[in-house]
Amino acid sequence: MFNITLRIFMAAIIMTTTSLLTLTEVTAEVTAEVTAESKAVPSKFEKIDNLIESAMAEYRIPGASVGIVKNDQTIYMKGFGISGPDKTAVTPQTPFVLGSTSKSITAAAIMLLVDKGNIDLDSPVQRYLPWFRLSDPDASKKITVKHLLHQTSGISTYDGQAPLTEGDKSLEEHLKGLNKVQLISSVGASFHYSNVNYDTLGGIVQAVSGMTFTNYVQQNIFKPLEMNHSYGSPEEATKNGLATGYNSVFGFMLPTKQMRHEGTIPSGYLISSAEDMSNYLIAHMNKGTFKANNVFSENSVRLMHEPASKMWGDHYYAMGWAVHNNTISHDGSTENTYSKMQIDGEYGIVILINAMDNFHIDDYNTIMSNINLILHNQEPIAVTKEYTKKYIVLDLFVLTAVLFTLYSIYSLFNKKNSKKVSKLRSVMNGLFIFVFYLLLPSTLLLLLPKFLVPWPVVLLFLPGIGHTLLILPFVLLVVGTIKTAIAVRKLT
Repeated sequence: MFNITLRIFMAAIIMTTTSLLTLTEVTAEVTAEVTAESKAVPSKFEKIDNLIESAMAEYRIPGASVGIVKNDQTIYMKGFGISGPDKTAVTPQTPFVLGSTSKSITAAAIMLLVDKGNIDLDSPVQRYLPWFRLSDPDASKKITVKHLLHQTSGISTYDGQAPLTEGDKSLEEHLKGLNKVQLISSVGASFHYSNVNYDTLGGIVQAVSGMTFTNYVQQNIFKPLEMNHSYGSPEEATKNGLATGYNSVFGFMLPTKQMRHEGTIPSGYLISSAEDMSNYLIAHMNKGTFKANNVFSENSVRLMHEPASKMWGDHYYAMGWAVHNNTISHDGSTENTYSKMQIDGEYGIVILINAMDNFHIDDYNTIMSNINLILHNQEPIAVTKEYTKKYIVLDLFVLTAVLFTLYSIYSLFNKKNSKKVSKLRSVMNGLFIFVFYLLLPSTLLLLLPKFLVPWPVVLLFLPGIGHTLLILPFVLLVVGTIKTAIAVRKLT
């Protein structure tokens, strides 16, 4: 879910191994809905078709759905591939779990209540959620609605990740469990992307409207925008063809069941289709209007798109949108789905994918960039052809680590270990044991969850690789402890 820390973690692994292999291929089955404009300019849309099909084949993406809007009209909608193991073809109406693209919808819900005079952006959160508490009571009083929208509350990315594996909690239970969260910076001082900010906004919508967050969004956003295949409930979406998510496990793209995320729906688990999100884009591109229906006020749309907090370089965060030059966008990734929407000039684009591969998230982003280049009559960036090669390298690295661990266990029972060795050899062995059996494993086990990503989230978003990263260091620590005891006994 627009997960900056997880991407840093991914980059570290890529630097030491490169990335992913796949031994399964998915054949894209195409269901098309082509408008009059696409027929008038077939070459442009044929390029987009070829681009998506090529990217899906290279990155082993099972299914995708794309919508393109020009001004106030949808000019392209198409489904590619399959929605799940039953081989049902993806259509523009197929629902996908959005990930952090949900944040824009949550911001829009807040602004609807602002326009009604029910919420003041500069008021503290505690005005609407009197029980809202972080570890610092004084700081808790200072956080405003606007701080949450702009991601400047001071709550860390890390603290926004931890609840991802606590899906059985309701939204209110999740928010009431923040009382031990410590701010990473002063309130309003700097940008820190955190899911907690938008979950809290969802709680405010719930408290102010008197409706559940999902019901409010359904009635006040989905319904007027004719988003008929959009949901807040995965159970309801499943009855209507929800796409099954896939995850890369050592390069094998496998269907995985998404756990419940009731408490984090506002930040990343709303569900929609390419057709519906195209309607949503039309409203944002036309001052809040959709089919002559003024869904959002012009001022609210302006504020939602206005750069507010600096992310890095010339990239800024607005309200559920990231701003770079004249382009606004937001991507989203869950444990097994991906989405991105973008507005650049007269064009709006949305892409939904029923797979997630954290080693190739930048390649997923490039699909959107390439569609945009084609629409603006520019040549797209060539699809990289290194998926298999990268995964071979990664899997060989993992296999080497596993074999080393197995040999280490075997060596404990090798009778040759009972022979006495020189003191120099003992010192060298001791140094080797300290570094490779104690220092490195303990560093990985302790520092990764402390400074980057909680272990439960690693296991959720990186099945296979994540489990290897957790289990092997633990086994090596046990083996290292035994080896240390043996070495000490030999010296005495």
